[in-house]
Amino acid sequence: MPRRTEATNIRPLPQDALRCPAVKHGSSTNRRSRRGLALRSTVALGSIFAGALALWFAIHHVPWLGPALADGVRAVVGPKPVAWAEDTFYGWQDRWNRWRYGDSKPVSYWAASSASGSAPVASEPAPPVPSGDGGAGVNGFPPAAFTPPSDRVAGPGDGQWVPAMTAPEGGKVVLYKTMVHPDPKRPFAALAIVAMEMQGIRLHAVAGTVEPRSKDGAKDKRPGLVEASDADNLLAAFNGGFLTIHGHYGMMVDGTRIGDPRPTSCTVAIYRDGTVRVRSWPELEPTESQMVAFRQTPQCLVEQGRVNPALHADNTSWGAAVGGATVIRRSAIGLSQDGRILFFGMGDALTVKSIADGMMAAGAYDIAQLDVNHSFPRFMFYQKKSGAPGEFTVTGLVPGFTFQTGDYIKTPSFRDFFYVTLKAPPTT
Repeated sequence: MPRRTEATNIRPLPQDALRCPAVKHGSSTNRRSRRGLALRSTVALGSIFAGALALWFAIHHVPWLGPALADGVRAVVGPKPVAWAEDTFYGWQDRWNRWRYGDSKPVSYWAASSASGSAPVASEPAPPVPSGDGGAGVNGFPPAAFTPPSDRVAGPGDGQWVPAMTAPEGGKVVLYKTMVHPDPKRPFAALAIVAMEMQGIRLHAVAGTVEPRSKDGAKDKRPGLVEASDADNLLAAFNGGFLTIHGHYGMMVDGTRIGDPRPTSCTVAIYRDGTVRVRSWPELEPTESQMVAFRQTPQCLVEQGRVNPALHADNTSWGAAVGGATVIRRSAIGLSQDGRILFFGMGDALTVKSIADGMMAAGAYDIAQLDVNHSFPRFMFYQKKSGAPGEFTVTGLVPGFTFQTGDYIKTPSFRDFFYVTLKAPPTT
């Protein structure tokens, strides 16, 4: 018998259900969808751009934000990606400034109350120090007026020394300052330089409460403050060197090493007799027993009047992982050939070569770069308030960086720094 098959309950779908609906590409619904997608994309991109600008502004105006953000990201991804991001953003900023300023007149720090971004604000130059026919003052101080390294971007007053600080008693000018525009391609690149006569001042080095990092981490040896006994003679304070993560450069304070010195590093050495030397470590190592302190930096920019050949290459030694050609805020310290004048320089939109050129023009014979980036270079003058022991009027060398009046004297610094005191007269 033929086998019976069971009927199924599956019903065929209607033919209309198998047809794909026709798409009308020009329909108003699709046009609205595309406009909505474009609008959302524009809003998203605008939000990202606005957020980046807000973050960039905050980094440049909130002192702790930039370092905290950079250190936090470095802890997660390492220093190289952060350096790449900094190099990229500073490159964009440099291109913007070059378009914005073009061939405009050079800008000046003096008499400027504030600055936006990293470019200084235009102002009239301060009057020069009268010193005969442009020569140096008594005993070679202040230094002689000098010719700026580039006529193309030199501003009125470039190379002319003006009073910056007088002694608390007697009214003698002990610190002078000048300004120079060292980059012929950038009229907005300005370098402020302070000259200090070693005969009348002493330089001190202080380790921060955290940086440079040491193995024992003894905080009682690292107050991060100006010595209380030096407060009455305090004249100025300025930044030290790189974070430990950027090179592991050595330091010594009060005869105690904080990290071992690197043999290729430039070193700022302070001796027990008050003299200062800036040389490569192998030149100074034999005299370490005579030092009271030293702070190491990357290779010397200039040593014994000879420019480091690496300045002419995009070397990363003078900016952690960013290149030496990166246009950023930089600081440097230098000495005259006879060792009588100590120079400090800091400025905006500088390459490592342009800061070296500016310091050399001012008279520095040995030059070491200190810290870089927007947040770290700083120089403050401390003027004692009459009738208020322990209180100071604090002013910055240049506009565009934030500080508190208690910095270094009441509020401990987590990073190392230098300070300058008036040398006490000899007792009889």
